[in-house]
Amino acid sequence: MGNITWVGMTRQHFQRGSAERIRAIVIHATAGRGPGDLGWLRKGGDERRPISCHYYIDKAGRISQLVKDEDIAWHAGVSRWMIDGQMRDNLNTVSVGIELENLNTGRDPYPEAQVAATVALTRMLVERYNVPRPQLVRHLDISPGRKTDPAGFPWQTFVARVYTNSEAGSASPQDQVRNLMLDLAYRAAGTGIAADWPLFAAARRQSLGLPVAVITTRPTGQSGGTGQDDRDRAVRLPGQAPLLIEAYARDLIYAEANGPDDEPPAQQQTKRLQQTPAGPLRDALLDLLFRSADPLHGFKPAWAFHQAYLKQPARLGVPIGANHRLTINGRQAFTCQHFSLDSLCSPADDWQTVYRLSEMNRTLAGLDADTTSTLRRTLLDDLYRARTGRRYDAEALLIRQAERRRLGAPLGRPEVVMVQTEAYLLMPFALDILACQLPSVDWPLDKALPSETKVIGLNNNAARVGGLTGILLGGHPDHPLTRLRQRVHLGLTWNQHEPEEPTALLGSPAAQPIIFDMGTSLHQHQQRTRPQTDTILITATTGPVGNDLYHEAAAGRWHYYIDATGAIYRLCDEACVATAAPDTALGERSIVIAVEGGPSDADTIQRRALSWLVRSLSTTLQIPSERIRVLRNAGYAKEYVHG
Repeated sequence: MGNITWVGMTRQHFQRGSAERIRAIVIHATAGRGPGDLGWLRKGGDERRPISCHYYIDKAGRISQLVKDEDIAWHAGVSRWMIDGQMRDNLNTVSVGIELENLNTGRDPYPEAQVAATVALTRMLVERYNVPRPQLVRHLDISPGRKTDPAGFPWQTFVARVYTNSEAGSASPQDQVRNLMLDLAYRAAGTGIAADWPLFAAARRQSLGLPVAVITTRPTGQSGGTGQDDRDRAVRLPGQAPLLIEAYARDLIYAEANGPDDEPPAQQQTKRLQQTPAGPLRDALLDLLFRSADPLHGFKPAWAFHQAYLKQPARLGVPIGANHRLTINGRQAFTCQHFSLDSLCSPADDWQTVYRLSEMNRTLAGLDADTTSTLRRTLLDDLYRARTGRRYDAEALLIRQAERRRLGAPLGRPEVVMVQTEAYLLMPFALDILACQLPSVDWPLDKALPSETKVIGLNNNAARVGGLTGILLGGHPDHPLTRLRQRVHLGLTWNQHEPEEPTALLGSPAAQPIIFDMGTSLHQHQQRTRPQTDTILITATTGPVGNDLYHEAAAGRWHYYIDATGAIYRLCDEACVATAAPDTALGERSIVIAVEGGPSDADTIQRRALSWLVRSLSTTLQIPSERIRVLRNAGYAKEYVHG
């Protein structure tokens, strides 16, 4: 390992401690560039959001130490993990924090020099403090849904290198690609890999696709979990034993947490929602499933969309988005909801008429050909902007591949990762993860690629999956299927078109954040004649988004809500009086914006969404900058939990 340079802190944003406290190591990404991010860390952030870490490693592999190992740095924030068999909160008190210079966008690479230095430093700390393998974690593991760092870091390979005492590690290039693809799929669902967990194994055995929502969080720190760990995390429904629950593209699966001899449930003990008989349990599971995608509404048996789901759940897949409104041609309003394998929409004034995205390659009853085509493009663009942050492009290579293989909806943003010296783009869809090798790590995703570009999939039966019926998200008759030749590359299955014109991988980045219009009549009981709006108030929420929208939005506290992914929910119009304002007089003149986690703790995507929304509102409503205020509760109360 190279030399460690002591740089220290310019402010004492840490606490004194002892070496005996160290039982875990947490890896972070700075979401910045050096040396500016190192300078920010050295001064401990600011007084509103004090932070610190023990080590910083730049892209050249240079290691700087800011806080002594034995002292408690403020890097982990609100966190939770299993430490030596006991569930612990506030991991600052038991861990060492390592920050890596990286933008944390999923596209910024981690050079081998940086990875090698991180391996060497971590291995030294593991040996010095006897840290077991399950207690080497990422920030995203211990703060799921709140943190995403270090995005794109080759985690499985890194852990293997640390604990095998081998610089090359035991993972082959194909295993590294596969591990990174699985990791991305689980992070898109808001958690981390749980490959040994019974629910994941059962979903894989039944070909249910990729994880969409983790209603029960994954095991925390123990491979496969323990009986007690499972019960601590289980969902408790009235009249039922504690349940472990996950939603995959084709169905929700669950199992009782109380296994024999205090062990996790066996795979054969798992059950599927679609096979559960009608009754209170099925009703509760349906509400959990729909609330995971639409926390404001949950499952409404009388709604036409949800009746359509009950009739054909296998064709629709599970819900992946909230019920919201779209407008086409500047005047026609529709209500829509996206599912993993199809999307539904209805005219705003005729909710009993339900159109399916998969049927919009032909003219639909009640719509002319131009309206059908426009609605189809609008739905697809809405879906891709919401899930990937990019526009829908029918010509893009990965989008065409997903549609031809019938992989369903995109589940998350694309990421570029480094595998040894090669750059790969990864993209999760409902039934598989697609990847392709890039000419360079900084290759623009909306630039034409060389014609020999290969697309690989995680599932070895990707071509066979494409033969299933009812899961195509809108066919493209103008793109007939070309002859596909199946080959094997890096041990994975991929299909290559021949011949094919060079094309971009994905559509262009969306110019503005996605806005889910939840309907302006949500809080009609609070609408009244009010003075002209002259103030924008920004407040923090503790999250996660499901709890916030389920409990707080229903109380009419906010006009807008921005979740950790940067998605904006429009909860009510300007005529509503949001109750989160500190007093009635101010509330009657204010637009209130809630930010999951708080504006001071927001990541880059969330900050951009907040900035765009504030600029848009202030311009439209002519609100001066001095009338844009952050409420006092928009930060954490305890300094030592920052991170």
